[in-house]
Parts: sequence; C-alpha cells; structure tokens
Amino acid sequence: MARVSMGGMEFTSRFHPTPLRDVEVIAHAASPMVSFSPFPAAQQTGFFLPSRVWVEQPDGGLHAERAAPGATFRSFKHWFWWDHLDLLYYCGLTLWQALMLPFTLLRSGCELEELASLETSEGRLRRLRVVLPADVPGFAPEQIFHADASGLVRRVEYAPQLYGSWVRVVQVLEGYEPCSGLMCSTRRRIHPVIAGGSVLESVPLGWMHLDDLGVTRDEAE
Repeated sequence: MARVSMGGMEFTSRFHPTPLRDVEVIAHAASPMVSFSPFPAAQQTGFFLPSRVWVEQPDGGLHAERAAPGATFRSFKHWFWWDHLDLLYYCGLTLWQALMLPFTLLRSGCELEELASLETSEGRLRRLRVVLPADVPGFAPEQIFHADASGLVRRVEYAPQLYGSWVRVVQVLEGYEPCSGLMCSTRRRIHPVIAGGSVLESVPLGWMHLDDLGVTRDEAE
C-alpha cells in the first residue's frame, strides 16, 4: 500500500492535470488488482483489474464500470482524451508493476538476459533484459532494467504498446527508502528516449510520488 500522487504531460494532454493527489492505493500481489481511495471523488473508491475497472459508492453500490478496458483504451480518441475509467486503467497498470517489483521478476515464465553495461553520467549501469510472462499486466512485456553498483534499479527502458514499437521511454527511479526489508523507489519520472538512446530529460511525460509505503500480509491470500 502507499499514498500516491501522479501527473505529467501524458495526463495534462488528455485534460487531467491532477489525476491523483494523495490517494491511498492498495496493490495485491496474489492477483493484479489495485484499489484507489478516494477516487474519482470523495467517498468513492476505484478498482483496477486488467479485465475490468469500476468505481463504487460508499455503500458498495456500483457508480461506473468498464469491461475489457484495454481495448477501449487503445481506440483513436484516447490519444486525446481520457475519462475516469481510463485513468483507473492507466494508473492501475503503472502502479501494479511499480509496487510489485522485484516480485514480478521471480514469477514463473519470466525471461532474463544480462546485456552489456552502459556508461552514463551516473556511472556504470548494469543492464538486464526482462520479458515478463503473459499473466503479468503492463504496457510493455519486454523491458530493460539498469542497476547501479549497489544493485538498485535506476532506470527501466521500454516501448509502451499504447504508442507502438517506434516510441521508447525510460522510467527514472529515485528516492529509495527501506520498506519491510526492501529498498523501494518513492520518486519516479518518465522521459522519452530519442534516436541514439539519449534520454530527453527536459520533457517529463509523467511522474509518480509514493509515500507511506507499507507491506501487509492478507491471510486470505
């Protein structure tokens, strides 16, 4: 669980300059489910599954829902405008992968390949190519992780399926803090990668702040 704020050009360009501000998020490790509270309004709770997104009223009544949100999300109009259910789908996918690392790398069927190291202004970064199994939801099944000498992941590069293979982005991980025996990034930024592999840091496509991170065990799981 965490208290989450998100924003950036991807949201602003679709008329959501402040999509999440200090929203309590709970991500489940046993299944790709994320809850958002309050969202999209006070006293309401949003829920994400890859196959369905929905919003519940305080009494548990259904306010809105959408089945197969991924197919709807990839339609032409969603290049220009998102509604609250689109936000649930996008933020749910993004947050589940962010909060589930490194557990997703231990799942059966995950392919790992060490690549040549990369020299950067931050020093040498070791690279690991990861192909996630089909049961792990996300915008890009193939990702390249960049880790520093201490083993902390500093960058994750991928081509979001939303935009096609011709666009690549890099997620920069910062603000590491200890959480239940793990080191977790609490500050993330997404930037486009231009020809030659350079990161266009002056253009933040998105950012994510994670606070009050915690891990609890659900006996039902």
